[in-house]
Amino acid sequence: MSSPASSLAPAIAAYLAAANARDTSRVASFFAEDANVFDEGRHQIGAQAIAQWMQDTARRYQPKVEVLDVQLRTGKVLVHNRVSGTFPGSPLELRYMFRLNEQGKIARLDISL
Repeated sequence: MSSPASSLAPAIAAYLAAANARDTSRVASFFAEDANVFDEGRHQIGAQAIAQWMQDTARRYQPKVEVLDVQLRTGKVLVHNRVSGTFPGSPLELRYMFRLNEQGKIARLDISL
């Protein structure tokens, strides 16, 4: 039996693996140069800003992401996760909405409850 994470696009799977390993050194390579991330009420624009955001998030919260479900929609990949870490209310179930560009890189990531 395969896990929900096995159906993820390579860039999304690599991003989640890097997040769990707190490996921020390669994050920019998973995102398009003009990518956009929306999390905690803030936008991060550009691969380098996103890498910095991930580094800050890893340092503050030590998050661990467990994929619970994946839904493929037209132009979107919805990933339902259980995220645990050193933040209030841990663990939380969060929805990650990904959009990929034509090259298969992450163009947008929205994180919400």
